[in-house]
Amino acid sequence: MLDSNSSLTVATTAAAGAAVLGYYYTKKNSNARRPPVVSYTIPWIGSAVTLGKDPDTFFQNAREKYGDIFTVQAAGMRSTYVTSAAAISAIYRNSKSFVFSPTRLEFSIKLFDIPRSVVYDNPYLKESIFPMHHRVLAPANVTPMVDALVKHSVDILEDLNAKITGRQWNTTLEEFAHKPLFRAISAAMLGPLFPAEKVRVLPGAPTLFVQKGIRARNQLIDLFEEYLGTPGWEDEAAELVTMMADGTRNESQPPWTDRELAAAINSDYWAANGNMTWGFFWTINLMLHEPQSLAPLYQELDAARDSWLQAHPGADLSGANFTELMDFLNNASLPLITSTVSEALRVSSSSFSIRTVVEDGVTISGYPQFEFSKGDVLVCQARSVHLDQEIYGSDAATFKPDRFVDAGIVTEGGSRKPFLAFGGGVSQCEGRHFAAKGSKSVMALYLLNFDIKLDPVYEKPSSGSTLFDMSRIGTGIMHPTKPTHILVSKRK
Repeated sequence: MLDSNSSLTVATTAAAGAAVLGYYYTKKNSNARRPPVVSYTIPWIGSAVTLGKDPDTFFQNAREKYGDIFTVQAAGMRSTYVTSAAAISAIYRNSKSFVFSPTRLEFSIKLFDIPRSVVYDNPYLKESIFPMHHRVLAPANVTPMVDALVKHSVDILEDLNAKITGRQWNTTLEEFAHKPLFRAISAAMLGPLFPAEKVRVLPGAPTLFVQKGIRARNQLIDLFEEYLGTPGWEDEAAELVTMMADGTRNESQPPWTDRELAAAINSDYWAANGNMTWGFFWTINLMLHEPQSLAPLYQELDAARDSWLQAHPGADLSGANFTELMDFLNNASLPLITSTVSEALRVSSSSFSIRTVVEDGVTISGYPQFEFSKGDVLVCQARSVHLDQEIYGSDAATFKPDRFVDAGIVTEGGSRKPFLAFGGGVSQCEGRHFAAKGSKSVMALYLLNFDIKLDPVYEKPSSGSTLFDMSRIGTGIMHPTKPTHILVSKRK
């Protein structure tokens, strides 16, 4: 607890800060065409408490009262949020006025500790590394990385099978799904020699700004730097990583140090393991809490498997013949599983797409009442779109596994429903094809091998999903607030 003098100091500092900010924003916001500010009572703190307590309700109420675009004062900062599909789409289309690159470059420095000299003074990151990601992770080129993910998942599933020594295994979904996929992604990216078991903490974006998160990030970069000196590490690493290593060492002028390369690899590692693993977790978690649990997915997969075996007598789908397994996974029609993966991402994701205005007098198409100035920052709040009842119906906040099957993916007018779990525009996640295809394949692999149920000692089938950790708004896939206990047995 603060003593009285400390409290006075904090209060005085806050008041002074509020006065300075008030002066600054009075000048900057003298333009009457700026978006409205969500009302608040306490200067400096603003809406921080209500926003942090229940972000979904906060954004819904603010949108109903102020419209699609509004500004929020929270903890000394003002951010303008864009919350409708129409406005976000208009910003994405106008990439000349609303620019992503300043945010991407600053995040490279502040989140992932890539040196400023590499980001701004050396053109190789912007001119070669960024385009390389787009090219290597395109749908036509990502198959080898997906195949590697499934291959390593098959190996890891043997370890999971070994843990079922009796009739069933009492465990948690984190141990059964999240951590094994973490290992598989690590091996698919960096090769099987990478010691993923040494990665104790993968810091989330908010924690990267506090001492504990910075320490965890630096330890991870240390691990990558050490690994880059391991003989033969490149032999089974993903093309993306080996091309980065070769280019930064042999093409960049000046060449990057291994420390700088390790920091860049960390940014990709964080993006994949920080989101894909939890998306996979929620796909299983949310289905387990449905009244029928995983039964509809088992039915679809079993029908696809039986049909495949009729057409390919003697095919081995156990994983012993990897080519035959991948033929099945790549060609089987699994619309419900595909829809379930997308729906889990829709309800569990909370991502911000940030854009910087680069000229004065800019407006958003369809919203001429608002005018923005050079240097303004807009936050596209994708979760509000996913929870928009005009788009997804009165049950928009509800997990509905078949939502994206057939006609469910289009609006009444025939246009495709906006799906922003991977962001959008020039900042759309370049790893989305790997994540979507890989999640579907690994989900099918799990269903082929295991019967998974909630542990009734801890969980009730229709009680709803484990609560999302809403403190992670804007950073991708949310984490759970408590473990999910399950019972696992081998499929007969």
